[in-house]
Amino acid sequence: MSTGISAVYSEFTDALTEILAENAVGPAGRGRLARAHAAVKKHADYSDSGYLLAVETAFKNWEVIQNAGG
Repeated sequence: MSTGISAVYSEFTDALTEILAENAVGPAGRGRLARAHAAVKKHADYSDSGYLLAVETAFKNWEVIQNAGG
């Protein structure tokens, strides 16, 4: 069964957010980000706009984490 593109983008966003926040929360798994990135790029419904939205969302999530930290 194929995973929907929104779920693939969401996994990528979560993995990227984890990497961005690793200084605050300890070491993160870069392998997770690499797998998520590959899944996004290979998905049949991939689009540049969807990918950029996922990246932008990760940075917004990271900003929230930074602001909550102090």
